Amino acid sequence: MTEPSVFEYLDFRVFLGDLFAFHKDQDAAFSHREFARRAGFAAPNFLQLVIGGQRNLTHKSSAQIARGFGLKNRDREFFSCLVQMNQAKTHQERNRYYQSMTSLRSPGSIKQLESASYDYFSCWYIPVIREVATWGESRRSAAEVAALLDPPVTAKEAERAFKVLTELQLLRQGPDGRWVQSEANLTTGPEVRSLVVANYHREMIRLGGEAIERHPSAERDISALTLGIDPQRMPELKQKIAAFRRELLELAARDENPQQVVQINFQLFPLSKPLK
Repeated sequence: MTEPSVFEYLDFRVFLGDLFAFHKDQDAAFSHREFARRAGFAAPNFLQLVIGGQRNLTHKSSAQIARGFGLKNRDREFFSCLVQMNQAKTHQERNRYYQSMTSLRSPGSIKQLESASYDYFSCWYIPVIREVATWGESRRSAAEVAALLDPPVTAKEAERAFKVLTELQLLRQGPDGRWVQSEANLTTGPEVRSLVVANYHREMIRLGGEAIERHPSAERDISALTLGIDPQRMPELKQKIAAFRRELLELAARDENPQQVVQINFQLFPLSKPLK
């Protein structure tokens, strides 16, 4: 049985469960009581409660657990960030700790793909460049692609976008050197997925607000409804939005020669608490 590496985890409770099982496999006498003694916990079942989700960790108890398992240096620092990310109350906090974790991983970590997925959704221009790169009869340079975006980005940002897109296998070069879209799927664990989805929507909502000033009304459509509904009707409203999204996707799929990228945001959220 190989000792678990903290750098391969995005859930500190799963890591602790696997690490305890490893030590138990190495030493049959190892127990929750023995670990509590090593880490300095009064409760003999403290670790068991943490792994089961019945207890959270403070900075102090996190350091005690790291000491009890002998985690040192980068492993200990990564574990501390992992705990903080899992227990963070806000999206901004989760982002901050995830970025710290990314900086602590070695370049050869298998989680680099997850990091690229994070970058893909956190930068609005990367999904756009995936569309623009395939247009025309010849391959465009990063600088040429960057100049087509609105708002514009730098050539360096476009080069970074191509790097992320090729790492994720969302773009590849065809036999003639032109960029071709690949049908790869972006898959991440639930912790990263919650971050990337929130980052993506945050960026696109921001661009939608800026579009009011940046584009004349003939080139955009920004409208809203404020409705009073029975809360039980919420699933039905979401189904109608999903059906409309599919209809627009089918409409776009029929375009054989696309020449512009547009963003369509759907937003449905409560503006009051339900009446009890």
